[in-house]
Amino acid sequence: MHDYIVYHKAEKMGYPALDIHNLAIYTKKPTEGTKGSRIWLIAGEGSPRKYYLRATFSIGSVELSDKPEFKHRVVGTDGQLLDPMPLLNGEAWLPSFVEEQGRFAFGFNRIKSATVVEALRRVLLANTLR
Repeated sequence: MHDYIVYHKAEKMGYPALDIHNLAIYTKKPTEGTKGSRIWLIAGEGSPRKYYLRATFSIGSVELSDKPEFKHRVVGTDGQLLDPMPLLNGEAWLPSFVEEQGRFAFGFNRIKSATVVEALRRVLLANTLR
């Protein structure tokens, strides 16, 4: 199984990430073979840009989207929505990860760096122990 990044840009979507109340994301990208993989949902807000971890979950199913601008709705299991959302801007790995991900222009995209996945797990753990 792999880890994937999904980016929520509040200005583009028309609502803040805290208005997301389900373990699900929408994508235009192919999703074949992703069931059981993990999604990390990062939210970007404001200027200068602030990045937050909003959610993480395992992909439980993929269905056709009910939103015409997307092809698929990816529904999660075994995960959580984070509120408050931990700020990621102070993380040493974030700037290079943002660049690797094309400033998140790639959308639903595999995370290639084991270091980033481990760092995201540490952020999650630190915020679930509060």
